[in-house]
Amino acid sequence: MVSSKRKIRSRGHVAKYTFDDILGKSAKIKSAIEKARRFGSVDATVLIYGETGVGKEFFAHAIHNVSPRKDGPFIAVNCAAVPENLLESELFGYAEGAFTGAKKGGKRGFFEMANQGTIFLDEISEMSDKLQTRLLRVLQEYEIMRLGDDRLISVDVRVIAATNSDLRGLVEDRLFRADLFYRINVLTLLVPTLRERREDIPVLVDHFLGVCNQKFQKNIKGIEPKGIDHFYAHDWPGNTRELQNIMERLVILTDDDYISADLVAESLIVSPIEPHPFSSHEPPTRIPKPAKAPNKSQP
Repeated sequence: MVSSKRKIRSRGHVAKYTFDDILGKSAKIKSAIEKARRFGSVDATVLIYGETGVGKEFFAHAIHNVSPRKDGPFIAVNCAAVPENLLESELFGYAEGAFTGAKKGGKRGFFEMANQGTIFLDEISEMSDKLQTRLLRVLQEYEIMRLGDDRLISVDVRVIAATNSDLRGLVEDRLFRADLFYRINVLTLLVPTLRERREDIPVLVDHFLGVCNQKFQKNIKGIEPKGIDHFYAHDWPGNTRELQNIMERLVILTDDDYISADLVAESLIVSPIEPHPFSSHEPPTRIPKPAKAPNKSQP
């Protein structure tokens, strides 16, 4: 007989990442990881703040994987990527005949599918007022009602939500329900930007270089030193995701042993290098760099 955990894995409803997958040695990322680990042992709602691309979903996966619910399902939903009418049926399910095209026998929604596990609601600020009201009921009563049905279904689900918006400001502007905000604002985690942890850039560069070498069957050894300076000077509005995409581009376009500084500058579209201050603290005296290209003046 197939175990319940194997059934969950066969459906793809598993948390893929652990805290080991969150790379970096900076004080800021270590502090965020330590805080998130503590959240794992407490069965309460978590609200993760952070800019686009900082890795909020990685933290959600990792929190689930150290929680008492780790053997249960983990379902991630991007609230900004699904139209409102579809998102409602995806989250709460529907009864047979609820609308034209509804499946015979109805369909379970994500909350039912995540029973005894975790549901991750990314970009929760994009939820309509109607869906916010329905989510509030789940958090208050631990029950849902499918579309087109009048039957209440009990659910045991932990909610982890994430946003790149100022939810408190949206509440003040009456763009987000205050009662829902206070329900989800139990345990809060702020994931630092890449600008705030530039000393982690070499670690991330080495990691993505290895991943891209394997993906594109290359053997690039590193980046020229001036190329790393370009990385430090960049503002990284897209954070770690932007760095990953740029490394992929650099590896694709490089046929030599080392990625050239000119190619890095071209990819980042940066001006001449100038010292770039850290967002909230002084840079360390010495910042380690990944493997350097050999000095071209040497034999």
